Amino acid sequence: MLPEVALKIRVQGRHPWFYRKMVRRPERPIPAGSAVRVIDRERRFVGVGFYNNRTDLALRMLARADVEDPNAFLLERLDEAIALRDDVLRLPDRTNGYRLVHGEGDGFPGLILDRLGDAVVAQVFSLCVQQRIEKIGERLLERWPNAKLVLTVDETARQREGMERVPAPGRVDVEVEEHEVRYAVRAGQGHKTGFFADQRDARQLIRRLAKGRRVLDLCCNAGGFAINAARGGAREVVAMDLDEEVVAIAAGNARANRQQIHVEHGDAFDALRDVRTGRFDLLVLDPPKWATGKGEVEAGLVRYRDFNRLAFQASAPGSLILTCSCSGAVSEGAFLATLRDAASQARRDVRVLEVRGAGPDHPVALECPETRYLKAVLLEVRGS
Repeated sequence: MLPEVALKIRVQGRHPWFYRKMVRRPERPIPAGSAVRVIDRERRFVGVGFYNNRTDLALRMLARADVEDPNAFLLERLDEAIALRDDVLRLPDRTNGYRLVHGEGDGFPGLILDRLGDAVVAQVFSLCVQQRIEKIGERLLERWPNAKLVLTVDETARQREGMERVPAPGRVDVEVEEHEVRYAVRAGQGHKTGFFADQRDARQLIRRLAKGRRVLDLCCNAGGFAINAARGGAREVVAMDLDEEVVAIAAGNARANRQQIHVEHGDAFDALRDVRTGRFDLLVLDPPKWATGKGEVEAGLVRYRDFNRLAFQASAPGSLILTCSCSGAVSEGAFLATLRDAASQARRDVRVLEVRGAGPDHPVALECPETRYLKAVLLEVRGS
């Protein structure tokens, strides 16, 4: 029998997270990371989850039914996640770079898995997953016997959850191919897992829009937007990033794909302040996560506002802007309101043409809206 944990609240919804203030202290100590049965204050059965008294997020739900073997159940979830990508979305027919497990969107408490070429990269955010990662790796090797498994642990989550420190992954160079474009990727290095699989469909959008335009790709990372703009027939493409190593990778990817792109090392804010208004008529703003938690939302929104205000000021009527936020703590409504404020400060009339998120390999759990973290908004600047 699993140990039992009682909540202080009456559970009505199905959100998978319960914080320490919602949880009664167990009568007997329960080792952090243990699977537990959960009941609410009226002693109604809630489900099976993982308990960690070391952190504020004390309970992460796994299932709403009784589960005899939570570890085996977790591996079944992994099989289901792989089947979704293989049999339903058929992603391997189009790319070898996609998300295999999207945390709670796939019913996994605190785990991200990306398949990147010959590698599978894990980002671990919870102690319960770290304790079970070896079995997860074994199941992955049953599916892809020659895969290079790369393990990373988010440092903020490690401190919060009380996880063990893991060695930094060694250099694992792979090649990701998507939409007939090849990218050199260092699995597990740099931002996220090493590649932004979540922007796959947005990169295709930029390819469709780029014909005859002058394109500026800011915070370009591996150059995905810039390369697709060039393939789409852009008149000129400039890509920029503040990370010198990333700039070298983007330039190498452009050469490998035989695309004429000018890649620069520089600050995106300075670039927008210095550029002549109307110099570019298709801008891509895809900055890193500027709000990693609730405590950083206010400062992050200020930064998003200033960034987009400068982009609006640099844009002539008829220009298109794809502006993004990967900060899960920033809601879509808050991001759109920030864009409205930025347009007002820039004295520009701007309209929204499309709001999109990550691709379907990043499923959103309706009961856990936090799984929809990416906002990608296509805008048209109409006039001043």
